[in-house]
Amino acid sequence: MSHSFYDLAFGVDPGGARKGTHYVRGSLEEIKHDLAAELAEEINLYLLCWYGARLTLDVYQQGKQTDSIDLHPFLTISISGYPDITFTGPEEPVGYDFKADDEAADETKTLSYRMFAGALGDTVDVSVHWDRIEVPPLRGEIAREGDVVELHPLPGHFRQTAAYGYQDFEM
Repeated sequence: MSHSFYDLAFGVDPGGARKGTHYVRGSLEEIKHDLAAELAEEINLYLLCWYGARLTLDVYQQGKQTDSIDLHPFLTISISGYPDITFTGPEEPVGYDFKADDEAADETKTLSYRMFAGALGDTVDVSVHWDRIEVPPLRGEIAREGDVVELHPLPGHFRQTAAYGYQDFEM
């Protein structure tokens, strides 16, 4: 369990939505691919923008978490007909007032609803500005397919082990 690895963590606390996705990987290229796949699903954009989902890249060196990078400030969501949406942090979208959607007379006309329903189609583009993110390289023995690692829990949660690759713990 003393491997070095990246953990792409994307989740929301239980409530109206549930998500506790982790990608344990030994390379940044794998993480980039995994994040692109997650952000291609409109429901995940809804979770980021309206629900305030956590999105971090945690770095573990030889089994110990050494860094946790909030990825929100490095995202740009571009949707035709709307200003670009960026983030200053979790639960802090900039460019569109998602809370105002709660008061709309017809919720089916809101951007929140369109994201939730997957109705944006090819009008949406998501960029991750990897060139602005300082991700430390992994050192020592790097995790690979077949390895099991231990993830540091969020406050109030149990320690979890995770196999290399994808898992969704649905917190």
